Amino acid sequence: MIIDLEPVVVSALRNDAELISLLGRDKEGKVKVYPLVAPDISNPKITFFEITNFPNKFAGDKELSSAIHFQIDVWNSGNTSKISMAANRVMESLGFVRSGSNSLYEPDTKIYHKVLRYKKTHIGS
Repeated sequence: MIIDLEPVVVSALRNDAELISLLGRDKEGKVKVYPLVAPDISNPKITFFEITNFPNKFAGDKELSSAIHFQIDVWNSGNTSKISMAANRVMESLGFVRSGSNSLYEPDTKIYHKVLRYKKTHIGS
């Protein structure tokens, strides 16, 4: 059983009032939260992807739970702290635990980049 939490994650991030305020909307009117790649270069924005999704516990030959890991990337021409803290709050509200983070600077584009990694054990239905 593969559990797809991407729709849950994108919905929670795109529907959070604080993130809507901090990120704004793109040309199509969507809050600037994108799976994998953003369609344009405007900042600030969030991209995210599922890192791993694998069986965690079994009963006989039936999978009982999955271990799921996501990465959230915050991109901004300035400080990423407010957006990162809001994204962290949203992920924790979904039951994810932050497993690591690091701050980066992309010198070629002069963009600040905050990487947030999360893990969750999801019990199947």
